[in-house]
Amino acid sequence: MAGAAKFGKAALGFRTHSGWASAVLAAGSGAAIEILERRHVALCDSSKAGSKQPFHAAEPMPFAQAESHIELCRKTTEAMARDAIGAARAVCERQKIPLRSVCVITASGRALPDLAAILASHALIHAAEGEFYRDAILSAAKVLDLKATRLKAADALSHVAMRIDMSEGAMTKTLSEIGKTVGRPWTSDEKLATLAAWSMLAR
Repeated sequence: MAGAAKFGKAALGFRTHSGWASAVLAAGSGAAIEILERRHVALCDSSKAGSKQPFHAAEPMPFAQAESHIELCRKTTEAMARDAIGAARAVCERQKIPLRSVCVITASGRALPDLAAILASHALIHAAEGEFYRDAILSAAKVLDLKATRLKAADALSHVAMRIDMSEGAMTKTLSEIGKTVGRPWTSDEKLATLAAWSMLAR
């Protein structure tokens, strides 16, 4: 977007789903940010059976096969996450803005048990698949020497509002105004991914 080069740094925010994520690249600092790019990012090889929901696919497998399946999916997903982050970095390079950090929206952040315990519980399988994609993005960011962190969805709005000294009501209005500027889609996914990126720029 025009004028983006005036900003000193950029951050990339993600809101993940099974097999894909909404990604928002923003630049700026404090309360002044600009959206450079937003897009949907594929995070699984849909041509391979069981890749979108690797833990669900692994549940009926013998344990050794389940481990191998999940590890193979992990490698593929991390490679795709690196590609996505690399594409965002290329956008920043064209704008002459350094990409400094990546933030992923997360859920409760509850620690998961070992794989055998996960595969024995359908609820834990769902939780593990959420963490699978978030972990892959964070791992990819670290490989690319970027600061990588998480932000709980429930805390995202208040967290950023506090950091930039803005009320939550004003923060909500600002997000709506950003959406009018960038156009559709501007769903909760894009808003949360924006807050994730913004939380890094507000540091």
